[in-house]
Amino acid sequence: MAQQRGKLRPSDPRVNRTLWQWLALGVLSLLLFPAARGFDLWLGWLPFWAVIAPLSALLVLHRHVLMTAWRGVLVPAPRRRRQRGSDAQARRAGFGSTPHRQSRHAA
Repeated sequence: MAQQRGKLRPSDPRVNRTLWQWLALGVLSLLLFPAARGFDLWLGWLPFWAVIAPLSALLVLHRHVLMTAWRGVLVPAPRRRRQRGSDAQARRAGFGSTPHRQSRHAA
């Protein structure tokens, strides 16, 4: 329940900092230790727990900011309509209306 009466509650900065530290340590451990790129019987695939899990948690934590940013990219700005020269609708001569060249009647 991130929303409460239309206002977003800010995320806990301690959780945010912990996830960023976990992600940084995970990336460093994958780069420095080849054994961290493998599979462990107890934990499973180690790169998941080192990188993918904290990254997905950060995405969920900041989902409202990301959705707002994507909304600006995905939804185009409204297009301006082209201005017409006159507001009158074009008419064709000879289709139920009087032709543009009217003959002068003798009085």
